[in-house]
Amino acid sequence: MYVIRASQIDDKALMDKASVEQVCDFFMYAKEVHNIIANKRSASTGRMCSVIFANDISGVRKAPDKRFSQALTASSDQYESLYPSLAGPTMILNLPLILQAFVGLLKPLFPKSVQERLVFKRAPVLASLKELTPLGNDQAIKTRFVREVKGLLPEGSYE
Repeated sequence: MYVIRASQIDDKALMDKASVEQVCDFFMYAKEVHNIIANKRSASTGRMCSVIFANDISGVRKAPDKRFSQALTASSDQYESLYPSLAGPTMILNLPLILQAFVGLLKPLFPKSVQERLVFKRAPVLASLKELTPLGNDQAIKTRFVREVKGLLPEGSYE
């Protein structure tokens, strides 16, 4: 699982210091790490593993920097062509209530191959965390979050 809290990224400051290509390269590096881990887990469990993307929108107050969006789109396009079997569901979690009404308008902003795997839901366990660190080092919180995610995913998309 790859969890990002969008409100904790100062995308404008980042893009003032790095180019779209550099940020895209970083995202691709992270996705290569996902690939290595998923391959190792697939080999050790005997089951094909994929990556679930959880994008937590809690606290977001503005649209992302245009350059940051370009880097995300470019890396998503590369990811889809380089690792077509690795990508699992893409979850957009904790959208502000006002944006929930516009989910149908948001979906087309993603690549077609991602649109069919998109899940827009509320994730109270994730939203209650002030920072994401406990997901990696607090077993009780991690267990609650994994249960929450399993309950949010469409049936059959995760076992």
